[in-house]
Amino acid sequence: MDHAQILALIASLSGAPSPDPFAALRAASLQPNPVVSILPCPRPLPVQDIEGVTMICGAVQVPEERDKIGGRKLALNFAVLRASTAYSEPDPVVYLEGGPGGSAMKMLQGLDTFFRPWRSRRDIVIYDQRSAGISGASVNCFQSMSANLVDFMKIPTGIPSAEQTKRCVDELTAKGIPLAAYNTTQNALDLPVIMSALGYKDYNIYGISYGTKLGLEVMRVAPRNVRSVIIDGVAPSWVNLYNSFATKNDEAIQHVVDQCAADKACNEAYPELGRIFVETLNKASKGEITFRGEKVPAQLVLMPVLTRNGKYASAPTTRFIPAYVYEMWRGKEMPTVDKLIDAQFDTPKPGDAEITAAAAKLDADQKALVQQLLDNAAIVARAQKGTARAVEGLRDTTETKLGLGTLARLFDAELGAAMKESLGGDKERIKLVLADYTSLQTAAPSRERLQAFLNAHFAGSTKDRLLALVAGMNAREIEGSFAIVRRDTYAALGSFLSGFYLDIYACQEDIPFNSLDGYKAMTAKLKYPHVGDLSDDLAKAFYDGCGSINPQPRENWHVPVKSDIPTLSFGSTFDVQTPASWAKVAIEQMTNAQAFVIPEAGHGALLYQPCVAEMGVAFIDNPRRRFDNSCAESIRIDWHIAPWVAGRKK
Repeated sequence: MDHAQILALIASLSGAPSPDPFAALRAASLQPNPVVSILPCPRPLPVQDIEGVTMICGAVQVPEERDKIGGRKLALNFAVLRASTAYSEPDPVVYLEGGPGGSAMKMLQGLDTFFRPWRSRRDIVIYDQRSAGISGASVNCFQSMSANLVDFMKIPTGIPSAEQTKRCVDELTAKGIPLAAYNTTQNALDLPVIMSALGYKDYNIYGISYGTKLGLEVMRVAPRNVRSVIIDGVAPSWVNLYNSFATKNDEAIQHVVDQCAADKACNEAYPELGRIFVETLNKASKGEITFRGEKVPAQLVLMPVLTRNGKYASAPTTRFIPAYVYEMWRGKEMPTVDKLIDAQFDTPKPGDAEITAAAAKLDADQKALVQQLLDNAAIVARAQKGTARAVEGLRDTTETKLGLGTLARLFDAELGAAMKESLGGDKERIKLVLADYTSLQTAAPSRERLQAFLNAHFAGSTKDRLLALVAGMNAREIEGSFAIVRRDTYAALGSFLSGFYLDIYACQEDIPFNSLDGYKAMTAKLKYPHVGDLSDDLAKAFYDGCGSINPQPRENWHVPVKSDIPTLSFGSTFDVQTPASWAKVAIEQMTNAQAFVIPEAGHGALLYQPCVAEMGVAFIDNPRRRFDNSCAESIRIDWHIAPWVAGRKK
């Protein structure tokens, strides 16, 4: 940060900046019955951003049921990241998060990094959708979650159990919550309300995963003012997404096979890789492959294919996969298998050792200059980390003083220690205390409510100490204590809530279009055997959970979108969440769309390959621009040729 940024940070921590770059938005929030309100941004914030100066957060009110006059409103939380120029374009980029049910607002730091190329000219708008992230409170089953906190924290498959889902649905139904109003069409109709409330007219969309499904639905039901659309990691509503749990993995294998076959060196070293894959999976399933004295399951054969996704800071392991599979198949020396398993299928990007090795043939003066570059890079990295720690620490101390309050923070720390000390390993007492603690999230903040909780569960000097802290709190610190309860409860139940939010959408929209029988039928047709073994439990858990949620079929939901809005569609070769082929399926009925498959990228090509952002920026600058395939063609795989290959050829 430079001196001006540091001064701006101090000003923002001390009060509203002057002049206020968000004055119009603040003024709108002060109107009678405002549609928009200003709220603190969720932490952690992007390091270089200053709340109230370069970014602002809040909530926009949208109708829960659009056909019900005077009905309940939903508060959808948003963040606006201002463009880094005083001469920004008027049309922002709005990010549509995946899931469904995922929280973009909890990822502000990461999203700032990914969308920074666009911020040089445009604002970035981020929000949590209805029944998603911190906007999801309207469908939270607070009583069930409080009474069953420990159980609801256990989500081994990432999908709530049928019993957990039923408890939640039953509670919401009893409260009269209209779950049928929580679907992608209503979600799409929320977007223009949000953008208008934030003062924008035209806007551009970037959606990833479920965000692509939402973006496509916006193009169908609310296309006005949408200037351009980028969909990345595409999930069209008219494909059998939940029948395809195994299909994604099968296609990812085929991409490796095809990539190797297209490369002369790889194909010569590992011929007929597809056949070898099939035979290796069959051998593993029969217990015919051993490694370090133990039988190798089919899942271990597939690990380097499936674990590439989501490793943004690592080098892809694609280059090792042919050698790895061949070594499993041969049953002889396994240096590549050793390497990948010992590294837990993670290969770091090049570091100092690799650069030093690459410079080995340079002369002494050149080596000294390379070393100076490495030293400078290390200094810059340390400075960046130090800046991040200092900014976060400054924000944290200010939040303690001006936000939650010093005693609220102290009470939280003391209460956590008291719970560990007083409850020990008594599981029943722990469940009871946690149930009462989480019930505070919906209670009106009051000193008496905190005192009642402490009197019910603690005794002796521990209780006296905690009661003294509560007695000393001012009104802001009382509110701060309840805010901490809400924050901690959301964190503890995040896995359950994300899974339940997904179920609300998927079980209503995609059942019976998808079914367990449909999944089994699609899996039986796959090219590579035993791939379904990895997803059978997941599929069963998903369909079991949908049993207590009534399907809500809608007209046109499973019909391809027709549109002339300029659209850029990306698929990725090692995406095991949405197959790369769906990028082209999504645009088949569009008249102004382009699709590209990006190598060495997983779910959300933007997150893996810089040229995707370069294309995206150029496209949004000029949505009618046509692109060649140079981005994909620039990405080369340096296939690993194992030492034993040369010996085999002799």
